[in-house]
Amino acid sequence: MSKEKANDLSSIAWLNLVLGLYNIYLFTIGYLLFNFIIGSLNIGVWVFFRKPETLISLSGNDVEKKKNN
Repeated sequence: MSKEKANDLSSIAWLNLVLGLYNIYLFTIGYLLFNFIIGSLNIGVWVFFRKPETLISLSGNDVEKKKNN
């Protein structure tokens, strides 16, 4: 995975944070469990994919580069 693609996916992860917080806000207003579940999943995506280095290491490209050296 290229560094540019990892940065793009990291930006999308920040959007997931905003949507997650909004869904949890909707949960506090309407008490719909669906909003809480979706909000929690969105925040979980943000937690694991907010740093581009995490995305690059999960893609497996680092392992292939180390084998070639």
